[in-house]
Amino acid sequence: MRLGLYLGGHSFTGRELDFVRLAQVAEDAGLDDVAIGEHLVMGGDNPTPPWGGRFVHRKDEPFPEPLTTLSVIAGATSRIRLITAILIAPLRAPVLLAKTVATVHALSNGRLVLGVSTSWHAEEYAAVGVPFEERGQRLEDAIGACRALWSAAPASFSSPTVSFDNIYCVPRPNTVEDIPIWFTGNMRKQLVRRVANYGHGWLPWLGLDTPLEPLAADIHVLREATRAAGRDPDKLEVAVRFRTMLAPSSRPSKKTSR
Repeated sequence: MRLGLYLGGHSFTGRELDFVRLAQVAEDAGLDDVAIGEHLVMGGDNPTPPWGGRFVHRKDEPFPEPLTTLSVIAGATSRIRLITAILIAPLRAPVLLAKTVATVHALSNGRLVLGVSTSWHAEEYAAVGVPFEERGQRLEDAIGACRALWSAAPASFSSPTVSFDNIYCVPRPNTVEDIPIWFTGNMRKQLVRRVANYGHGWLPWLGLDTPLEPLAADIHVLREATRAAGRDPDKLEVAVRFRTMLAPSSRPSKKTSR
């Protein structure tokens, strides 16, 4: 089991490198991973995730771009693993995504894990001109393009939303498997197929009160699908984020005697 720290936007002021200091503290404390998520933009009167309930973030909460932030953290740390949990891949141009991820991979000496998702907020897609209804296809095409560019130089790739032929994109990892890819989402056939074919991990969507017991059956399904795809199920990682909250101390305050 690995232990990591999730860096929430509420701890980022934009004036000071709060995330960098927290990552250094996590590394010094012996934690294994540090993770950062994103929303590119927030919009609408009442953003509501598909799992329902109250949205835990403010609409104006800072969300620094994950790969940019992790590149700075990479230069300030030496051991801790760096995870995008998650990065909304369909919102980015796939070739630029491949170049950026490979660059952070190189700068961090191979410590980057690319956690990706389609996310759920339609206003984000509208803001960058990406059709929301194409998000699943664009996720798969983006990852396919990245893996093609990380596998060979020159590289070629063809898909419904991105295609290229005989191009060089360097730096790239020594092997395509050197950059682990995690998928986020609920258990659906698309998720199982993605994880089984080229995923290295699964990050479930969990609400504040989501029970963890059903995850055991879901993990079994993913392992069997990975095995059927000819890949080693023992290398599959499952990451669970436990939310933490500050609460007033219940200890009675000590009175100073005179």
